Amino acid sequence: MNFRKLKIFYETARYLNMTKVAKEMYISQPSISQSIHELELDLGVKLFDRIGKKLFLTHEGEVFLNYTRRILNLYDEGVKTIRDFNSNEKGKIIIGASTTIGIYILPEIIKDFSNKFKDIEISLIIENTKNIENLILENKVDFAFVEGDIHSEEITKEVVWKDELVFICGDQNRIKDYNEIPGKMLEDEKLIMRETGSGTREHMELFLKKNKIKFNTFLELGNTEAIKKTVEANLGVGCLSYRVVEDKVKSEELFMFRLLEGRIERDLCLIMHNDKFISNNMKTFIEYSKSYI
Repeated sequence: MNFRKLKIFYETARYLNMTKVAKEMYISQPSISQSIHELELDLGVKLFDRIGKKLFLTHEGEVFLNYTRRILNLYDEGVKTIRDFNSNEKGKIIIGASTTIGIYILPEIIKDFSNKFKDIEISLIIENTKNIENLILENKVDFAFVEGDIHSEEITKEVVWKDELVFICGDQNRIKDYNEIPGKMLEDEKLIMRETGSGTREHMELFLKKNKIKFNTFLELGNTEAIKKTVEANLGVGCLSYRVVEDKVKSEELFMFRLLEGRIERDLCLIMHNDKFISNNMKTFIEYSKSYI
């Protein structure tokens, strides 16, 4: 077994299409088939089922894929670290963030950090929590900050900040004059939700289900600003971080309320892969972020 075979297996498992892998890796399709066959002989198991013209990962293939991804990530991480040692640059950090944190918290932190540590280049990737988790697993970001739950056992998480979700409505909504309402009253409202995979949505749904509050999803939007605009147009009720709506509430463009059943509080977490090498630059940014808010 060698590194090249692992790379071929990984790409084949990702695409389940040998023709595409051959084109991506600039090798012949027979070479891919041969490498997969040799790997299966080495392991003594079938990694793929070949049904008709389609490939499917076996259970053993799925298990081996997780280990292969980690091996390849560690290799890439080692190469990157050694290159940094041999470079005159101070380094680059690639940070992932779920939407609320990426738009409303990190930009100010990054701005101040960059003014203080001018030689450290920072890139920020903003996605929903589910996508950020995948980027961590694929080693596409060094670490990330998220508001949603993480499901992979390969990822460690640490609480760094606290947050609260609140409900918002427009100026024509009957609820606008209430600070708190019973959950039953919310059941008659049209909810404007974040998309599936959003940490904000996940926390809100868990709270409502836990308190046996029925809800009517009217719209799903992948953009926080779009939700605020839609609620402001009196098309329904939204649920977002207080940090996101604070200015609009103070200017009375939006009206905020909570539920009598309790506050929807959540942790904002730092996440990283268990195998990740944490450089001094990364440690510096993480500690700076923890002390910022």
